Amino acid sequence: MIKILTVFFILFLYACSSTSPTNVKTSDAQKVTSIEYGFIKSSSPVKIKGESNWVGATAGAMIGGLLGTAVCGEEEIVGTKCQDIAVVFGTIGGAAIGSVTQAKLGDHDGFQYIIDIDNNEKDSAIVQGGDSPLENGQRVVIIYGNDIRVMPYEE
Repeated sequence: MIKILTVFFILFLYACSSTSPTNVKTSDAQKVTSIEYGFIKSSSPVKIKGESNWVGATAGAMIGGLLGTAVCGEEEIVGTKCQDIAVVFGTIGGAAIGSVTQAKLGDHDGFQYIIDIDNNEKDSAIVQGGDSPLENGQRVVIIYGNDIRVMPYEE
């Protein structure tokens, strides 16, 4: 039972991701992407709120259901085995707790950048995770793929 809970907990933590520009998804590897160059006009700190998906809810439901099997034994409540009721409520409660926990664990710091893009009259705003901001006036490259990344660039 402990091994199963450990595996679910590891999968649960793996589902919590960040938006660091140095983390690249497998789906972005070996793909042709487009890029633009520009300068950072301003950067503002932001709190990026985590989001939940099926992984957190599923892991929570499985853990809650497993814990529900350890309740009551063979007692009956209103003609239904107490353990069956505990499994149902454990699964529902576990899914809710797993979903909320995954979202909270995904919270992290980031920055919103206003970028003056070369050869474009309009500026762009991009939010990206990170611990320290890119400097105002810094030359950057914007990499477009499944996710957009802003990286320092020196010619």
